Amino acid sequence: MQAEVLMNRLLRIPNWLFFILLVIVPATFPNNETGEYIQVAFGLLLIIWMIKVNEEMFLRIKGRPSIKFTLFAIGLILAFCYFSTVILLTDGYNINTNKDNYAKYGWLLYIYLPGHLISFAGFLYGLHFTAYSIHVLEDQLFDKRTSYGLLLAALFFFPIGLWWTQPKINKILKTPLEDEPAHNII
Repeated sequence: MQAEVLMNRLLRIPNWLFFILLVIVPATFPNNETGEYIQVAFGLLLIIWMIKVNEEMFLRIKGRPSIKFTLFAIGLILAFCYFSTVILLTDGYNINTNKDNYAKYGWLLYIYLPGHLISFAGFLYGLHFTAYSIHVLEDQLFDKRTSYGLLLAALFFFPIGLWWTQPKINKILKTPLEDEPAHNII
């Protein structure tokens, strides 16, 4: 019961606190190996939060949505795993000629390029999934239409768009969840 109350509070975090947690707090991480582990742990918490918030929104969509929650979750998890590996195995995400580590990791270009492309595709689908969910749910729940393109642009220009989209997400998550969702997550 206590864990459920805590999770509900975390899902409906105010936009100003979310901004502080995602922008200000990471700026205080140390620039050493310990900081890299902190970045990965912080990223994992962020990914879990994003998956849970979008799952809650997905379950509120009536009818058969054209988005796939499983694809959304897999894309985020793959991107997290890839960037965590890069951060932990290559002295952070600082591969450049000034550190002279390009020669050391140059052959990994064959891993970096596909990894970046897959991660970027997962990121774009995550933006699409969230923007589409907000767009559809605002129409279904509040009979209000927010432009999908505007939502997508706001999410893309993180953290500025956060000030506009997070209150919309909080408003959606305050609505009661139906007992029988019309679709499965998987």
